[in-house]
Order: sequence, then C-alpha cells, then structure tokens
Amino acid sequence: MKRGFRLLGWALLLSSAPPACGGDIGGDVAGGEASGGDGGAGATTASSAGGGGAGGEGATTSASAGGEGAGAGPTGACAELAPGPIEPKRITDVFSGSEDFAFNGQGHIVAKQGPNLIRYDATGQTSNFASLPGAVLGLRYRPDGTLVAALPEAGAVVEISTIGVVSDFVEGLSTPNGLSADADGNVWATETAGNRVIRLNPDATVDEIAGGEPEVSQPSGIVFDPARRVVFYTNASAGEIRRIDLAARDDEPARPALVTTVASAVLDGLVLDTCGHLYTIDNKDRGLYRVRLDATGAALGEPELLASFPTSVANAQFGSGPGFNGKTLYVGGAAGSIYAVALDIGGAPVPAPPEAP
Repeated sequence: MKRGFRLLGWALLLSSAPPACGGDIGGDVAGGEASGGDGGAGATTASSAGGGGAGGEGATTSASAGGEGAGAGPTGACAELAPGPIEPKRITDVFSGSEDFAFNGQGHIVAKQGPNLIRYDATGQTSNFASLPGAVLGLRYRPDGTLVAALPEAGAVVEISTIGVVSDFVEGLSTPNGLSADADGNVWATETAGNRVIRLNPDATVDEIAGGEPEVSQPSGIVFDPARRVVFYTNASAGEIRRIDLAARDDEPARPALVTTVASAVLDGLVLDTCGHLYTIDNKDRGLYRVRLDATGAALGEPELLASFPTSVANAQFGSGPGFNGKTLYVGGAAGSIYAVALDIGGAPVPAPPEAP
C-alpha cells in the first residue's frame, strides 16, 4: 500500500422494528406539502471549485441566488430559520459500535451493528453490508461510491467497496476520528491523539493542514466547505469550532481561526446546511447546536441550542435518498439510536454513491 506524508504549510440479513413515524422518516408537513420528501440536498455531489449550495431537493444553485447557498449571509430563507427547541424523534436503535453513520443516497443509513456494517432503510429493514470489527469513529462516502471508515484503535482509515470488501487505505495515524469527503475524492480528517487536521489524498498520501496545540487540540468533528474553501473542525474538550482558510498562500503556515465556543461542551461532529450555517453536537450534555455564519465563515451571534437527546449522540447528517427527509437532520452516536430533527432548511451537497452498494 502506498502511503506518504507531506507537510503543506496551509493547509464510512436482519430485521428490526418499523420506523417511529410514517412516510419519509423525519418528514413534517409544512404549508400543506411534505417538506424534503425525496431526500434531496444531501444526495447531490458538491463541486470542490464551486460556490453552490442546494437550493432545494436535488437542485444545485449559485451561492448568490436569493441569498441561498453555502457561504451566503443571513438573508431570505437563510434568515428565517426556526429557532429551538425542536423535539427530536427516535427513528431506530438498531446500531451499535460506531459514533458515525452515512447515507448512501439510495435509501439506506449505513452504520455499525456489533462487528458488522449494516444498512437500514426507511421501512425498518436491515441487512448486512460488510464485516468491520472494532470501534469506528468517522464514516463517510466518497463520490466513487466507496465508504471510508476511521478505526481509532488500529490508527487507520479503511475503505469499503460498493460490494462490501474492506481494504487498507491509510495507516500510521494517531486516533483518526472525523472524516469529510470532497468531490475530488479527498478525505479531510482529524487525528485526535495526534492533534492534527489532515487530508487523505486518493493515492493514500497524507497532507498535514494544521497541527499543534492549542489551535488543534483533541480535534474531533470536521467538515469541508467547498464554497468558502474552508475546513471547519471541533476541538472537543475545549468546546471550540475553528476554521482553516485553504486559500492562503502555500508558503504561509496555517493559522486556524476561532469561530465560536460552546461553554462546558465536548464538541464532536459537524455538518453544513444549504445556507452555509454549521451544526455541531455536544456529546457531553447530548445537545445539537446551530452556529449561523457569514460569507467568510465567521460566527453571527452565539450558538443556538436546537435539540436535546435522551441518549448519547456524536454526529449528524441531513437526510438523503428515498424515505429520508432532505430537510431533516438525523443525529446519532455510539449508543445506537438515530434521531430525526425536522428543520426548515436542507443540507449542503455532499458526495453520494453513483449507485446503491
């Protein structure tokens, strides 16, 4: 297996109970129509060079259109988001053994159950997908349909093919944790024990984007924002969200900027909506927060507590694929439950497989 490290100065047959709510899981009725019923925004692949967020299910729009799109300021619909608290709905508790989960865009949530990765559909049916013993932290799809999984105990990120074959990708990491794929097949990642933010390239080489305390201290969640050319990540125990501007000159060291802090929180996963606002999980007090951002990625006001959960949670993803609502944020964690939090906005586009695995 080819693996290298380069320093750049700047730079995821059983059955279960049916779902708790009918129709699209997590779907609410607004204005007489089901919102986000086709699963939409999360199923669209973003361009790493573009500036578009998803203006609606399955559609890609310019960041400047009507104030929508990742990176837009709080205008139009982006300024009218419903505040919390929002009551979460538990849709399933069949998972165990992984903090993260992924939508394959074809009507399944993929996550761990014991030593296996399983697929869960909106009818409540599950099926084995691949064998993957041990703890799993980050879990994300790349645009070619392969799933990547962070194995903290092995210090490795593995890839799982569309037919469930597990193979080595990158080894020699210090507690790999959060993962975020981009449209070019790169995987942005955090090393919790190594205090690094890194990029795993398709050829299995590794670029260090930033590292070293206190700017990078027990990093956990991560999300790549192609519209702003920014990487956001959380410093878990510090309760911080920070950002790295990837447009900086190659010969300048990365200087991660502080976006916001959630007092007394242990922050984990990150996800972006179509307006370019961030959502993060406090896995100590089991809360979901929204952080409204301007076009540069700076925070507009304090983090908003949107929902609280009865069991531990760590990561969130907007719905994608048949049966899952594109304007619902799905939240889960190692306890095995997945919750639906109905919002009035979709997710920013993320890579999704071209066909069902």
